[in-house]
Amino acid sequence: MRMAELASRGVNLIRTAALALAPTAAILLAACSGGGGGSPVGQVGAVAHLGPGLPGVGSLPSPASEWPEAGYDARFSSGTTATGPQSAKVKWMRSLGGNVTPGPVIGVDGSILAATNAGVLHALDPATGADRWTYDGQGSYGSDLSTSAAVLADGTILWPGPHNTLSALTKTGGLLWKQQLDGQVLSPAVAGANRVYVADLSGHLSAFEITPSAHRLVWTLDVGGIDYSSASVGPDGTIYTGADHDLVAVRDLGESGAVRWRFDAKRIVEVSNGIAPDGTVVLGTNHGREYGVRPDGTVAWSFDIKDNTYSSSVVRPDGTAYFGDNSGRLRIVSPSGAVTHDIAPLGRKKESIWTSPAVDAKGNVYWGSTNANVYGYDHNAKRLFALALDGSINSYPAIGRDGTLYLGTTSGTLYAIG
Repeated sequence: MRMAELASRGVNLIRTAALALAPTAAILLAACSGGGGGSPVGQVGAVAHLGPGLPGVGSLPSPASEWPEAGYDARFSSGTTATGPQSAKVKWMRSLGGNVTPGPVIGVDGSILAATNAGVLHALDPATGADRWTYDGQGSYGSDLSTSAAVLADGTILWPGPHNTLSALTKTGGLLWKQQLDGQVLSPAVAGANRVYVADLSGHLSAFEITPSAHRLVWTLDVGGIDYSSASVGPDGTIYTGADHDLVAVRDLGESGAVRWRFDAKRIVEVSNGIAPDGTVVLGTNHGREYGVRPDGTVAWSFDIKDNTYSSSVVRPDGTAYFGDNSGRLRIVSPSGAVTHDIAPLGRKKESIWTSPAVDAKGNVYWGSTNANVYGYDHNAKRLFALALDGSINSYPAIGRDGTLYLGTTSGTLYAIG
C-alpha cells in the first residue's frame, strides 16, 4: 500500500526496513547443539543491542474465549482447560461451500468461527453447526496455508481474510473497520498493552494498538523475506516470525519495531513457532531439523527429523513441545529437547501432517493428516481413535470448553468431534 493511501486513512506507518538488515560486519555465532544431538547448521546473526521493549507485551492477556486464536494464544500453548474427545464420535458436520483450510476459533459467545478459502467467515452454533451469521469477504483467498481469526476480550473478531485485508468484526458479524496489508494476512497474535501483531506473506510484520473505541496501525517492519510464519510472542515481549530461511526476533520499541537477531536455518521455514515458558522457541524447518532456540538466538537443542515440516509447533505451559512432519510422524519433546514419544503413521502410505497439533489439559493430543484422517492419542501416546474424514486436513484444530474438537477439510466440511 502506498504511503499516500495510508496517510489518507490517518494511519501512522513507520517503515524500519533498514533495521531488519544485519550490518555487513555482523557477528555470526556458530549455533551449539544439544538435546537430540547431531550437527545443527543454523547460525545466528547479531545486531545492535536494543533497549527494553514495550512494557506489558510479554504478559499475555487472559484468553477471551474457549479457544480465541491460532494455537490458543500468542505462544501457541494450546492452553485449554478442557479434556478433548476420547472416541471418534462425530457430533455434527457442516459443509461450508469452500476449502476449510483456515483454522476455526471460538467467539466470546461460544460461536465457532470458521472461514473458507471461498472468502466467507461463518459463526456456527456449537450445538448444531447451523449459521448464526456469516460475513462475506467478497473474494477467494489462500490455498493450503492455514490461518485463523483472533478474538479480543470485548468480543471483537480480527479476521485475516481476502484482498490482503485484516477485518475487524463485532461478535454479531458487523464490520467495524478494515486494514489492507501488503500480502496475504496471517493469523493475528494478541499480546499485552492492547497490542496485536500481524505478519503477512510479503515479509512485513505490523503492530496494531486496538482498544474498544479505536485502532491504530503503529508500525510496520520489513523482515527481509517471504513470511509464512504467523507472529508469536515470548515471555520477554520478543515477537518471532519468519523470513525465507530465517527465524526473526523483533523488539517492539513503542512507535517502531527493530530486529534483535536472525537465526539462519539454511532452508525455508513454513511454520509458526510455539514458545516455552522459559522463552525457548521451537522451530521446524525444511532441511529436516527441529530446533529449540533460546531467547538470545543460540541453540538449546536440535535433532534430525529426516523430513520437511509444515506443522507448526505447540509448546504447553509445562514446556512440552508437540509437532508433526511430512512423513506423518508426531513427536512429543521434553523441555530439554529429548524426544519422549515418536508416533508413526498407521498406514504404509505417506501421510503428512500439515496441521498444528491441539493438546488438551490432560496431555491428550489431536491432529489431522493429508490422507484425510484425524487422530487422538493420550498422554502416554496410546491411540484413542483414528477417524477417516471426507478430505485432506490442513486446518488447525480447536478444542471447545466441553471437549469438542473442531477442524475442517479441503472438501469443505467442518467437523465437530466430541
